[in-house]
Amino acid sequence: MAARPQDSILYVRRTQLYLEHGEWKAALTDIERAERLGSDTAALDLLRAQALALGGLNSQAEALLSDFLKDHPEHGFAHLVHARVLAKMERFEASLKAYRTGLRRTADPEPDLYLEIAQALTAQKLATEAVELLQLGIARRGNVPSLVLKVMELEIAQAKYDAALARVDVMQQQAPRPEPWMARRAALLQQAGRTQEARAAWTTLRDRILGLPNLERGSHAMSLILEETQRALAAPASAAPETSTPSL
Repeated sequence: MAARPQDSILYVRRTQLYLEHGEWKAALTDIERAERLGSDTAALDLLRAQALALGGLNSQAEALLSDFLKDHPEHGFAHLVHARVLAKMERFEASLKAYRTGLRRTADPEPDLYLEIAQALTAQKLATEAVELLQLGIARRGNVPSLVLKVMELEIAQAKYDAALARVDVMQQQAPRPEPWMARRAALLQQAGRTQEARAAWTTLRDRILGLPNLERGSHAMSLILEETQRALAAPASAAPETSTPSL
């Protein structure tokens, strides 16, 4: 920047770096410099809104975003920023509306965005819509473990065990190591009250682990799964073991 102190683009780029690191005051300073050097005002307003939101100045950020979106209604990222600011202001209905719009106007949403919106929906007791959203994410992005685990969590909370078990079966087939998913399947069967099937699943898993070569069987992850399996088989038929999260 010392060689090109009048280059507004450099200030914009540094602003983006400041925002990534949460340095909102430094970001605002560079935004002012870029504006004086002739950068696009609308683009700077979006950056300014993000900086203000980082600083907890949500009302100011929301006002800027509302104005920006009047002129740029197709800007998916701006809708998502707006949704997050509205959520901080506890305007949850408006936040969800902005999230839905932002998702529709994002060309290739990342898995984390589906998770973020699903969490927002769940917080407002819209679990059915959250499941549908996660299913859409899986259809578009494939069986990303984070998406599968989240939709399973919601399905289990709704006692939709067959749907959750079907997802476990798919992940077990795709995983480089099936044992963590075998353990989850057995625990789910137990949770669903299908005791005999659960015991058979735990037994199959135990036999599989004991049949592994010593080096594989003795790994830390496999030792933990074997311990969980042995506890489950030793427990009374009505007792459900704790479910471990698959090591992916």
